Amino acid sequence: MRRGKWLTRSSRTFKDLFSKLTKKQLVEDIQHCASFHHTGSLENYHNVRLKYLPKRISFSRATTAIKSMIAIIEVNGNVPESSSSERKMYAAYSKAQAGWVLRKTHIEKDYSYRAVIMNSILERMITQEPLSLDMTEYIPEALPRNFAPVPKPSKRRTAAETSVKNEFALN
Repeated sequence: MRRGKWLTRSSRTFKDLFSKLTKKQLVEDIQHCASFHHTGSLENYHNVRLKYLPKRISFSRATTAIKSMIAIIEVNGNVPESSSSERKMYAAYSKAQAGWVLRKTHIEKDYSYRAVIMNSILERMITQEPLSLDMTEYIPEALPRNFAPVPKPSKRRTAAETSVKNEFALN
């Protein structure tokens, strides 16, 4: 390894390098890249959550809170213990690449938490012990029917105001 200074401040090479490294666009790009985070784990949670809470079905807040907790338990319980680089690989033919490629083996999900939850519920049913889960921490107070900053006017008044606005829009 070479010892001492590689470049002097007065050399043309140093000045060219310094000007390229301190360009505003490069500095902004580096700042953007430095704060980058992979969103795969969050996307994984949202996919599992959609399994329990499909958007087409309306659920009460209590049901939503409980099903969200189950989704969290499932996602946290299925985080691989080993890094993805340690997973076994297998060879598969890829039509897109027109050749053989290596793929990672599929890791089966662990649903053992379900048996623990069900056994706990059954025990409480047999002993008739009430559930000690306080949901008030997870379910907010009643929400207002709408979030408008002004009270809702009557339909007649809204229709009258809308027709006046439309008349001005046509002129």
